[in-house]
Amino acid sequence: MPRILMVEDDLQITELLEQYLGRYGLEMMSVDRPSVALDKLRTEQYDLVLLDLGLPEMDGLELCKIIKGDHPELPVVISTARHDTGDKVVAFDAGADDYIAKPYDPRELVARIQSIIKRYAHLTPTSEQEVFEVDPIKMEITQEGTLLDLTQAEYEIFALFLKKKHQVISREFIVGSIDAVRWESGDRSIDVIVSRLRHKIGDDPKNPRYIRSVRGVGYKYIGA
Repeated sequence: MPRILMVEDDLQITELLEQYLGRYGLEMMSVDRPSVALDKLRTEQYDLVLLDLGLPEMDGLELCKIIKGDHPELPVVISTARHDTGDKVVAFDAGADDYIAKPYDPRELVARIQSIIKRYAHLTPTSEQEVFEVDPIKMEITQEGTLLDLTQAEYEIFALFLKKKHQVISREFIVGSIDAVRWESGDRSIDVIVSRLRHKIGDDPKNPRYIRSVRGVGYKYIGA
């Protein structure tokens, strides 16, 4: 189920949209402060951000720039009561993927969200992504055509990294997303597995080409 992070300080709007989007198979999490949104994006996985412009702490346009800078492959849709053409131009300059002015028909919002998520899901892989090829049927990963000798845990973690490229993935999220690591073994066991994985793909943790450590959180697959 696609996950939407909505950054909006109008509680009535968030409650209505949470129910409406749920009817179309979209799971929505709402926060009302930019700082909370940025924390969520560092530790959790989302498929799209729905962003208001009139926010406390900072303007939504500035938040959009930060989000797209940290997560370039995460689509952002601006949802706002502002009707200034200048704001719309600045929003697209900041990296927004779409801009919808309030009030709007929720059906139009759903259609736009679904279209954008589908478009991102079908982006043509770049050459750096093609260094690694995943065969989910055989549970195998090749590196430039050479089959990697991976354990089940190494395969599952690396396949997750490749799927979530450029997204910060917490150790807790990894443990909860794969079958080969038990909760009771502790999330620090993830570090041991990632260390073995780095060795097998020839990645230097001090100067990473593929997997970057994110202090206090987890890891990010950055590509070639």
